Amino acid sequence: MYKIIGADNREYGPIGFEQVQKWIAEGRINANTRVLAPGAAEWKALAEIPELSSLLYGSTPRPRPGPIPASSGISPVSGPPKEGLATASLILGLLSFVCLVVAGIPAVICGHIARSRAKSSPGAYGGGGMALAGLIMGYIGIALTFFGIAVLPALFLPALSKAKERAQSITCMNNMRQIGVAYKVWATDHDDQFPWNEPGTNGGTMELALGGADRIDPNPIHFEVLSNELYTTHVLVCPGDTNKTAAVSFSTLKAANISYVLHTGTSITDTNFQTVLCTCPIHGHKLLCDGSVTQNRSTTRTTRRKQ
Repeated sequence: MYKIIGADNREYGPIGFEQVQKWIAEGRINANTRVLAPGAAEWKALAEIPELSSLLYGSTPRPRPGPIPASSGISPVSGPPKEGLATASLILGLLSFVCLVVAGIPAVICGHIARSRAKSSPGAYGGGGMALAGLIMGYIGIALTFFGIAVLPALFLPALSKAKERAQSITCMNNMRQIGVAYKVWATDHDDQFPWNEPGTNGGTMELALGGADRIDPNPIHFEVLSNELYTTHVLVCPGDTNKTAAVSFSTLKAANISYVLHTGTSITDTNFQTVLCTCPIHGHKLLCDGSVTQNRSTTRTTRRKQ
């Protein structure tokens, strides 16, 4: 059975070979009329179809009659070609540049369906160009989504890492300032002496300190005596130190709960302002006996920030 696109751009059919022959004889169709042959996927001019082109020769054109009557059993497709799905594909394709994959996938699906319909039934469906544009833009939107997922995090990770390190360094300096203030408050209440220079009878830790003028002393007792001056044990752990965890309380304080390296000795006093009291092994910051913190920088220049 054949399908015909009439002069009014309407689709007629399916019709048999005899009906086609009759219409050629009546002058309703001619060599340029578009015909979809049985089993064919492409519309062709009537003259290009071998079994129909032979009917053109020897036929006598007759005056063209009026429209095909409704009783003929042929069902015309009325109205202009439908382009709704193609239009939807185009709109979704445009939105895919903003909504990315959310609009990109529907744009691709609608575009494929619209193009397929336009190819198989050009008389009923149109907008093949719009569908193609929607397809392309939809695929671009999907590609941009995957680009953002795969590439953008890699671009921002170094910046985020530096920002995190900077924040940890600032928190570390604040911790050390609080420790410095706590030692100065303790010294004010104990004849301007730090705990390792005061005997146990006066609340100090002299008997438990290492001897010498300037020693690194890992004994947590020197921080434990600050329980009245420090509000939490968390300030004893540098935020960049992944090997140490804060103690639950000062009474359970151990070396594993302290990041900062403490210097004790007879020369570490409240009056030796520029002497190093403790250091941070992670960032290299130094707490001096006067309570100020010297920030370690990557350049040769250092900046001292005081409380």
